[in-house]
Amino acid sequence: SNPELIKEKMKVIFLSFPLIMKAVDGFQFPKIKFIGIPSFKSDEEVPRSRVEKGPEEEELLLRSVINHCQRDKNEHTNDVSTCLEASFYWEPALEESYSVACKIFEEIFSYQKSTRSPRKIILSFPSMSRQTDLENLANVLQSNECGLLLGIEDAVSELYPSSPAPYISITFPAESDVEPNMVVKESEQASCDDARTNTEDWVNNFLGLYRLCPYTSSVTRAAVGLKSVGVPVGGVHITVGHTGYCNIPSKRKLNAAEVTSLFWSEVSFLLNSPQDEWATSLLVFPAYDLDFDAFIEICDKIVEPSVVATKSTDYIGRAWFHPLYNADAVGHSTVIAGHAIPHKMVEQFRASSNDGNKKELHYDSLARANDLVRQTPHATINILRRSQLTKAGDYEKSLGHRGPKPNSVYVRNAVRLSDSLLGNE
Repeated sequence: SNPELIKEKMKVIFLSFPLIMKAVDGFQFPKIKFIGIPSFKSDEEVPRSRVEKGPEEEELLLRSVINHCQRDKNEHTNDVSTCLEASFYWEPALEESYSVACKIFEEIFSYQKSTRSPRKIILSFPSMSRQTDLENLANVLQSNECGLLLGIEDAVSELYPSSPAPYISITFPAESDVEPNMVVKESEQASCDDARTNTEDWVNNFLGLYRLCPYTSSVTRAAVGLKSVGVPVGGVHITVGHTGYCNIPSKRKLNAAEVTSLFWSEVSFLLNSPQDEWATSLLVFPAYDLDFDAFIEICDKIVEPSVVATKSTDYIGRAWFHPLYNADAVGHSTVIAGHAIPHKMVEQFRASSNDGNKKELHYDSLARANDLVRQTPHATINILRRSQLTKAGDYEKSLGHRGPKPNSVYVRNAVRLSDSLLGNE
């Protein structure tokens, strides 16, 4: 019952652990919690603490991860790719899950673009602050829907202490049908300059002009009116994707990989930028302008699940826009992340409002106006800062009875566009 004696015995056990592991391959001690003994570092802190000790300890950790990944192989060479039959990436500087997702999708896109060999990539993130997110992301990537869209055969993760450091292994089909050096005619899609100009014009002369977003007035003034809750005015950062869309299975995988890679790259960029420089981001994909279904499929089946898996909802909001946006085609009857509020819900909000002066608005006109809010010149993803969304909510609550009524913005936008643009048909 002497705590000091117990701790001394535990030291002997842990010091003997490597020898026992060699003798009994694959065996692992169960996790035991001892009451009254100071707790050890959490599982997620151990690999990171080894990296923080310096280059020598980091090198030992790296080597142990490589040895662990090739534990079922007999050959040992100095070339990591050869001994693992995989491209190996060591990322000790990445801590946040959104940065990890950015790197993973960057390498998936890079693989699909070059169709290089070997057909497996392994990425290890020893400093990841929440390594269970890596497991969640692997589950998303190995799902049937995501796997088909991205051209992934399998995705598995292993976390500490099962592995010396957390890693994810992604395997691609043996016979890849991805074709490199895809050529797209200039006439098939708007140029990057045109897409940027069109998007800026939409923000200035549609979104801002009709105040569809109460906190954005132009591309240079977003997050306006929130100074009292500590949110500075910033710009709208516009990035145009170069995806050359073509409705061929091999190309669709490359397209999906690029959209997702650029999304996470933009997330990382926005969250690491000062708020007074960039308040929000618009990610534009002109190549998808004529294919609403394909664009929304990527957003709903890859982008959104990866955001949820990495708990990046704590950092960002997201919304899908498209020239052909049609809520009825989406087919939702309740609120879905990224999408417009269903027409029927907007109609219910309007019916339940206490506005005694409300004009008659036919359902068809309401539906058209509700879709019009989401109809941008090009296929677009809007990335918002969660911190600003929260502050905006706090600000509106602080206004009390003077503030906007819940869900009133959706009704107001539909009425405003119906009156101004649709003539309230």
